[in-house]
Amino acid sequence: MSAGIRVSVVICTYERPLLLSRALRTAREQTLPPGVTGEVAVVDNAPSGSARPVVEAIAAEPGLPVRYLAYPVPNISHARNQGVAGTEGDLVVFLDDDEWCEPGWLAALVATAEMSGADVVFGAVEPDFVDGAPDWDPEGRPHRRRLSAPSGTPMGIRHDAAASGRWMGTGNSLLRRATCLAGPNPFDPALGRVGGEDHDLFVRLAAQGRRMVWCAEAVVHEVVPADRATFAALRRRNWRGGQQWAVIAIRRARHPLSKAVLVTLRAAAQLGLVTLQRLGTRDPAILPKRRLKVAQVAGKLCWWMMPRGHR
Repeated sequence: MSAGIRVSVVICTYERPLLLSRALRTAREQTLPPGVTGEVAVVDNAPSGSARPVVEAIAAEPGLPVRYLAYPVPNISHARNQGVAGTEGDLVVFLDDDEWCEPGWLAALVATAEMSGADVVFGAVEPDFVDGAPDWDPEGRPHRRRLSAPSGTPMGIRHDAAASGRWMGTGNSLLRRATCLAGPNPFDPALGRVGGEDHDLFVRLAAQGRRMVWCAEAVVHEVVPADRATFAALRRRNWRGGQQWAVIAIRRARHPLSKAVLVTLRAAAQLGLVTLQRLGTRDPAILPKRRLKVAQVAGKLCWWMMPRGHR
């Protein structure tokens, strides 16, 4: 491993002090190999500044150095950009405030980045259900990001059936600053209030030829409360995810108007197909997945209904 590597863990948070405390502690408890130094930065995106006392209390405990940053206007893109600008790491790792990481997590991400030379490294996300997994989805697949492949396996921007759940996201990801975060606003502020800002960044990085790989040993657990584990909540998430995918595809296209027509026509055809598949399904184990797919494709078709973001 190259000597003199510095890694910065960025945790953006909004009014979740209890969850933040666990995320911050497990991040600071990470052990890094010789020649690698680290820090943890918490970006408080709440006007109330509720994260400050949590950070100040935990900063007195043993662990990696921690710093408190604030962007008091709610917008996750601005918060993440603040985290990038306010840290110094050659490698920047994002951890959500409702995630907690296993021992060896950070060292695994860094080792995979160095071994592969990749620009982006994604790790696994396992659900931590507060009240247990729902009966209709005992495996919690929509909340899981897991790839049955060794570390260093290339990951494309397109969804692959080999990866379950959310294909890629900012939570539990490592990005090389020089190749992925060099600009002043790597995360688009226009998407910071409506979502999809992380997918938008990965789409742009893929278009630039940045290399993305998987890290099997870097595992975090996402706390999933009961209200987020319901079928209705997942259906809303899939609907919005479909909208975000379509809007980003159109915004980043060379000819947005033509792309909008193409996306709409394809979504209409896909909606007809997935609706027929859903109507023809009687297996209770498969039916929820079909219904969620219908919601996702319907969101693509209704991309124009997605609320506009605010900078």
